[in-house]
Amino acid sequence: MRFQKADEMEMSINFKSMRLSWVFGNIALLIWLTVALIKSGELPLALFSVISLQNVIFFGSKVYLNHKMSSNDK
Repeated sequence: MRFQKADEMEMSINFKSMRLSWVFGNIALLIWLTVALIKSGELPLALFSVISLQNVIFFGSKVYLNHKMSSNDK
C-alpha cells in the first residue's frame, strides 16, 4: 500500500475534524464529570484527571508549536 502526502486542503480538513473531535470529547467529559459530581457529591478523580491532562497537553503543545514556528521566522 502506498501513501501520498496530504495536500493543504486535506490537512485543513483533518485539522478541523480533529479540533471538533477534541471539543466534543472535552464537552462530553465535562458533562459526565458534572453529573457524577452532582450525583455523588464527590469529585471523580479519574474524570477530572483525564480532562485536565487533555487540556494541559493541548495548550502546552499549542504554546510549544507557536514558539517553535515563530522562532524559525527570526
